[in-house]
Amino acid sequence: MFSIIAKSVKIGVLTEAHPFDTQPSFGFPVIDFSRCVACDDCERACPTGAIRTARPGPARKTVTLSYAACIQCRECVDACPEKAIGASHGVEVAAYTREQLARTGSFDVDSATGRGAFVNLEVQPGPTLNESADRLRERIQGRLGRSLHVRQVDAGSCNGCEAEIAATTNPLYDLERFGVHLVASPRHADVLLVTGPVTRNMEIALRRTYEAAPDPRIVVAVGACGCSGGIFGEATYAALGGVDRVLPVDVYVPGCPPRPQAILNGLLVAMGIREARLGAVAASK
Repeated sequence: MFSIIAKSVKIGVLTEAHPFDTQPSFGFPVIDFSRCVACDDCERACPTGAIRTARPGPARKTVTLSYAACIQCRECVDACPEKAIGASHGVEVAAYTREQLARTGSFDVDSATGRGAFVNLEVQPGPTLNESADRLRERIQGRLGRSLHVRQVDAGSCNGCEAEIAATTNPLYDLERFGVHLVASPRHADVLLVTGPVTRNMEIALRRTYEAAPDPRIVVAVGACGCSGGIFGEATYAALGGVDRVLPVDVYVPGCPPRPQAILNGLLVAMGIREARLGAVAASK
């Protein structure tokens, strides 16, 4: 016993005092639209369709990067001939809607060279961050207090996200200091933390889990698969796509897998005590 106490004193406190200030070694790609020429190389390199181009007019082109489908492989970073794509290191990437995870640049295209000139950054339709936050707060007002009971549901994940969720409980991140507790039954849960692209065999079980949770039940989709279907895409023979194809999702936490800090941030956003600061917004500045 003495040796254990002595070792603990020697090691000291391991818990990160400010986990959201930590800079992970990898993050989401960031497009510097002012340097982009809309050449389509990044779209061809992206394995999940997180980057898409469109032609709204003969001389107009748009380039959209959605973190919902991004698996952080950085193929787009290597493929960009203009070096217009870099990498961010932010962990506060939670969003209230899929649209808030996307950024679209609009370009005028030179018919002779095919190169685009950046015009402006377009905002995706849908509620703003503040509007979404207000709606969530109104729904949970006076119901959750400053604690959160979470039931994790694997709806078809590869277990990568589960490993990161488990890491949030270790001494380094210690999610319980924020008032967040994992529970064994949805009947005791305020939040359903759902991973995976929702396989067809898990659809009924997921719906029943949601129905068993008491109001106001909050759904947090974790990982690229949970946010959009990820590498599995939408509506295949085996999977339905993102969690929002089955349940109403309140908070999205993208990543493949998301870092433990990002998951913690998503849970605190769901709790309504921390403002959502999108990594997509911070990275685009």
